[in-house]
Amino acid sequence: MNQPLQGIKVVELGTHIAIPKAARLLSDWGADVIKVEPPKGEAWRVIGNSYSIPHSDDCNPIFQAPNAGKKSIAINLKDEKGKEILFKLLEDADVFLTNTRLKGLKALGISYEDIKDRFPRLIYAHFSGYGELGPEKDRPGFDIAAFWAKAGMPLEWSVKESAPIRPIPGFGDSTVATVALSGILAALIGREKTGKGEFLKTSLYGSALWFNSCGIVQSQYRTKGFYPLSRYDQSTPYNVTYQTKDGDYFFFSIPTWHKIYDKVLTMMHLEQYVGDERFATLDNCRKHLPFIMGEFDKAFRNMSTAEVKAGFYALDCVFEIVSDPQAIPHDEQALANGYLHKIRLENGSEITLPASPVQFANIEITPFKLAPQIGGDSSAVLTSLGYSNKEIEEMLQSGVVTGK
Repeated sequence: MNQPLQGIKVVELGTHIAIPKAARLLSDWGADVIKVEPPKGEAWRVIGNSYSIPHSDDCNPIFQAPNAGKKSIAINLKDEKGKEILFKLLEDADVFLTNTRLKGLKALGISYEDIKDRFPRLIYAHFSGYGELGPEKDRPGFDIAAFWAKAGMPLEWSVKESAPIRPIPGFGDSTVATVALSGILAALIGREKTGKGEFLKTSLYGSALWFNSCGIVQSQYRTKGFYPLSRYDQSTPYNVTYQTKDGDYFFFSIPTWHKIYDKVLTMMHLEQYVGDERFATLDNCRKHLPFIMGEFDKAFRNMSTAEVKAGFYALDCVFEIVSDPQAIPHDEQALANGYLHKIRLENGSEITLPASPVQFANIEITPFKLAPQIGGDSSAVLTSLGYSNKEIEEMLQSGVVTGK
């Protein structure tokens, strides 16, 4: 099997989404990923309760995307024997990923400074909410707080006539997972050259600022309180959503507006404004936005969704209808490209999940394998570390490890 990360061993001490999703992609590309969980399992196993989604052992769909393809060992790391198991796992590991807060890692004696000399070739990746320095370094940080709110995006992405948006949970985490993954891959390449391990770190807040670079730059040329913008306080007439008579919302973008504005107006049945200087350039449009957007609102509300799509297709313009989330699992474009796939859970039910987002021409992706049960591989992993059946049974009985 041609997999670039075959032979790479990864130990994940992570919860929720960012670190588990980074580890999931490493697994998809051939790495052997061992997920270390507390005796009762990590918190994401029961998060479905917050979103009215099933979360039983045999039907836990939200747990699958970040954790498919891994092995699970459930260890009590507060027990010295449990910590010794982790150290044995790290002896031949290539990568250790964790989003445990720094003070927790120090309390357990497994911070980078604690173990770097013991494992000099290890790539140690730490993920935090706000970074490891500064007055907020010890704060917990889900993505709604440290990624979205702290970086200002709910105000930038909202209009003054409504409350700031509240994004779907996990979106920021999933985005930052790719940042962590990139750093890990770079560190692995670097180790090939130097033979030495690396300590890399990223955070929700730092990554959000990176992704929001356009907003950060623009904000320095605005006065305090400028955001959120009014719907009619835009730089172009197409920076907002419009609605068809079928009730569908859509976006469109035409940077070459001055070249084809007459064709756009004709498509919208606004021929009376062809040649009108107010519509001819974006600079002129900005001077008359409330009027122009009002005309656009009326025009699009008189057009069906099919007419809008046909019109923009004919003009070869960038546009998109805002998808109904319930329609996305059946989207032909996503299915045709393998961006979605159906999986069958342990109880026999089916669920559609996003697939691994990178596709290769000559590299095989690991076939999808359901996420492990809590400690589902505890005994097998312990055996691979050299523990005897008797030792494993004693650890299971004493609660040093749980599972099977």
